[in-house]
Amino acid sequence: MSDSITTVEKNSIKNNENEKIMTDTSTSKKRCIELVNSSNTETETKNTGKRTKNTNKSDTNTNDKNDESMSQSYDDDFEEDTDDINKNTSNDEPSSQSHNYDEDSLEGKYYENESPQEEPSSQQTTDSFDIDKVDEEDDGTFQGIPLSEITNICQQPPTMSDMKDIRDRNHTFLIKPFKYDSNDLKREPEPLYENGTYVDEWDQDNVRLPCSQFYITKNGTQRWPTIQGSLTKLQHLSETHMATMEDIKETIEECAGRKYEFNCLERLLNEIYSTDERAHFMSTVLSNICSLALNVDKICSRPPPLLRIGSNRTVTMSQKQAASLLACAFFCLFPRRFNQKVGSEYENYQNPNFNTLFQGGRTGGSIWKIEKLKCIFHYFQRITEKMPNGVISFRRYQLPDSCIPKWSESNEPLCKIHITKNKAIEDIVGLLQVDFANKYIGGGVLGDGCVQEEIRFVICPEMLLSLLLCEVIQPNECIFLIGCERFSSYQGYSTTFQFKENYIDQTPKDSWGRKLCHVVAMDAIAFHNRGTQYTIKNMKRELMKAYTCFRIPAAVTDQKSGIATGNWGCGAFNGNKQLKAIIQLTAASQTGRSLAYLTFRDQDLVMSFYKVYEYLLNEKATVKDLCNYLQQYSTLYKKLSLFDYILQTSVSSLYS
Repeated sequence: MSDSITTVEKNSIKNNENEKIMTDTSTSKKRCIELVNSSNTETETKNTGKRTKNTNKSDTNTNDKNDESMSQSYDDDFEEDTDDINKNTSNDEPSSQSHNYDEDSLEGKYYENESPQEEPSSQQTTDSFDIDKVDEEDDGTFQGIPLSEITNICQQPPTMSDMKDIRDRNHTFLIKPFKYDSNDLKREPEPLYENGTYVDEWDQDNVRLPCSQFYITKNGTQRWPTIQGSLTKLQHLSETHMATMEDIKETIEECAGRKYEFNCLERLLNEIYSTDERAHFMSTVLSNICSLALNVDKICSRPPPLLRIGSNRTVTMSQKQAASLLACAFFCLFPRRFNQKVGSEYENYQNPNFNTLFQGGRTGGSIWKIEKLKCIFHYFQRITEKMPNGVISFRRYQLPDSCIPKWSESNEPLCKIHITKNKAIEDIVGLLQVDFANKYIGGGVLGDGCVQEEIRFVICPEMLLSLLLCEVIQPNECIFLIGCERFSSYQGYSTTFQFKENYIDQTPKDSWGRKLCHVVAMDAIAFHNRGTQYTIKNMKRELMKAYTCFRIPAAVTDQKSGIATGNWGCGAFNGNKQLKAIIQLTAASQTGRSLAYLTFRDQDLVMSFYKVYEYLLNEKATVKDLCNYLQQYSTLYKKLSLFDYILQTSVSSLYS
């Protein structure tokens, strides 16, 4: 590589920013893409305004977080499109003996954002897909290799050590060592500590549970006895068939010490549910939710750790423990999570409490928000009928600097590919399934958001716990959600989304009792100006993100399973489908994993992507060649499409 590469890159970026298109490409063809070979710890940036809602073309308010432009962790000279300030990710925690009162409650000091701020809508943009074709049946057509030829972990389960042999200090188990036995399906994982023992932690490294003795009001009164009293009263009303919507409202407000608007919840229970549905929820399901929340100390036996930035931590728990934590979210019990003002303890986290899910404004909430609530309530109904006895894990992963590829030198061949239009990612069982995530994981799932990530989280509600656990995702990080069960089927998408019916998840389990369902949260950049996605800096960032998500550690010797992905970041975040296809093809090829690419009813993309793929195969293109195509295209994107540019440019001419 030439020493002048960095200067060339900077000039290229400057040309892009001035919107000048090079007319003589012969000079630029001599350049070779130099993707980052080292990175520093990222300094996360945040818009000077706080998190906010915006209105889309369908007049829909959303709670998605703004996925901003590249942070400063990489070494390109690049000016952000928005004014950012450094986020302070370290807050001094007061001792457990003083100032531990609930800063969110009406009884204590608390802060809230006084005014909303602009952020991208979670609703899909109208030019991204034909919403009327969302529920088309799969016609079985595809390009590339058959799906059956892609390695599948259900057919070839990964080799795993027994839980009792795990000595990783970064892996926290909330359960005793457990081994799944298909001949003893009734055996359940047990809490880590026996006989109802609760080992308390009340600090910035662990979830603050409402049962903690340190959860106190400003006057020093413990809040848990008050919460217990309120929940016990509601449970009695439920069991005696006397509970009303007003009782639920009063209970949540007493427990949280705050006033809420519950129009969406009230509309579902009092207007949309049938008499039988309402009676079953109020007399049976509600009582079980109360019980799960009341016993969170006995069920969990300790708080789960927070998966903080750069922590590389994993937490493993039982599905029953997950249900108990979700019951706490239902009653809005998690302390301090309402306060997300800059400088607050949880400014870089989502609020996992359900208060925003329950609110609906004057109209009682959008119909798709009601449908999301139906999915989550269906989950509570299912676990009331029979509590699942499996295991789930949440893992935060940061790509080590030493593992960043030397992209400009990589001779890895193109991976195998399967391209189709009529399948959903969640239906491709046994492959790594990509969640098109917001960097604040979950996006607008507890608000009005209703696209790929939000839908996945409501049909698999255990994934909602990632909102409780995970700090904002950095460019060199990702979150793995392992073993989460699916409980609902659905139809439609975005504003047409509807809960359809019960779903029986028959995915087999690994030796720990986790379903062989591996999902990775992969957050894209939100491009307010579509042209900025073609800067070398931003293409690098997206390539590094995809590689971080797709990479398998060298220590893993099992066959590499395939990846199920698609139009990542190509809806509300304004990503270009062709660019994201080539970026993901590059990352998958570097990892040696096959790609199942699902175009979401876009037949034109199926055909055009495969045409380019075949051309690249015939050219014997490698990863470094794909990177070089992207480098050259950074100054040509206004002239022609990326696919057209590749089809008109031989690999050999890239270096002439």
